[in-house]
Amino acid sequence: MTRAAEALQALMSGLRGAPLNATDWTAVIELANRTWLTPALYCALADSHGLDDLPKDVRDYLAFIHARNRDRNLRLRDQLLESVAALNRDRINPILLKGAVSLFTSPYAKIGARLMSDIDIGVQASEFQRARFRLAGLGYDDIDGDRAMGRPDDAAVLELRPYALELPARPDLPPSLHPRLVARGTARAWVPSPTSRALHVIRHDMLKEGDYWRGRIDLRHLHDLAQLARAKKGVDWKYLRASLSRNPGRNALETQLLTLQKLFGIDIPPLESRRSMARLQNWRRLMVARHPVAGMPLRLAGNLVWGCIRMLAADGLNWRDASDLAWRTTRILTGTNTGPKI
Repeated sequence: MTRAAEALQALMSGLRGAPLNATDWTAVIELANRTWLTPALYCALADSHGLDDLPKDVRDYLAFIHARNRDRNLRLRDQLLESVAALNRDRINPILLKGAVSLFTSPYAKIGARLMSDIDIGVQASEFQRARFRLAGLGYDDIDGDRAMGRPDDAAVLELRPYALELPARPDLPPSLHPRLVARGTARAWVPSPTSRALHVIRHDMLKEGDYWRGRIDLRHLHDLAQLARAKKGVDWKYLRASLSRNPGRNALETQLLTLQKLFGIDIPPLESRRSMARLQNWRRLMVARHPVAGMPLRLAGNLVWGCIRMLAADGLNWRDASDLAWRTTRILTGTNTGPKI
C-alpha cells in the first residue's frame, strides 16, 4: 500500500468514527490539512470516543486546530448573524449557501467542525442592490467585482450572490426541495433542503470545476454530502437523478455517488451504480488518489480533456494575453491549481 493510500484509508476511517490505525501519522495529518478536514476529523473521533487511542502529539495537534477553528467560526457566526439581521430590517430574508448553513444552525459543540474560507449568502435578484446598500451601512466595502464584500477586522469576506430560487418554494416543487425559514436570535434566513445543497455541491465540483473530467476528489465536499445523506430528512436521490438526467451530468452524479459509497460507506440506490462509465471514472479517481505517481498519466489525460473543454467554452475568450493563456494552460495540465482537492 502506498503512503497516499494508507493516509487516505486512515483519514476515511477516522471521519467515519472507526479506529484510526496508521503507521505514518505525518501523512494522515498532511492529508487532513490539505483537504481542510482536520477539525472534522477531531469532531468525528471525539464523537466515537477515539481520541484517547491516538498518540498524544497527534491528539494535541488535532485539538489545537479544532479549538482555533471553533474560535474563528464563532467570529464568523457573529458576522453572519449581524449581516442577516441587518438584511431582515430591510425586509430581506437571505438564503444561506454552503458553509453558512452550518454557521447558522450548528450547536456550540459542532461549530468548529467545518473549516471555511468565506461566508456565502444569496438574495433574490430584485433585492440584490438593496442588500448591498444595507451591508455597506455595516461598513462593508467591495473587494472583488460586485459580489465579495469585506471589512478590515472581520475573519472572512462576505460573498453576496443573486439567487434565483423562489422563496417560499412553489407548491408544485417536491417537498425534498422546500427550504426552511430558520430563526437564530433576531436573525431569520432560509436554509436550503439537503437535496438542494447536495445538487449544488455536485454540480459545482463535478461540472463547473471539472472534477468529473480531471479525476479529482474534493474530500471536504464529499464529507458534506455524507452528512447530508445521513441527515434526518436525507437526500432525495431520485430527484438528483432526474435533475442530472443527461450526459455528462448523469455520469458525473453517479461517479460522485460511487465515490461517496466507497469512501464514506453511504448507501446509494442500486440504479445509480449501473453505468460502466461511472464505474470507470470512480476507479480512475481512486487510483489517482491512492497512487499519485502511477496515476500521473490518468491525471494528465483528464487535465488535457478539461483544458480542451475550457478552450472551446467562453472561458478562453477572457484570457488577457499569450502569457496569461500559457500560465493558465500550464496550471490546468500540471494540476497545480487543485487547491484542497486530491
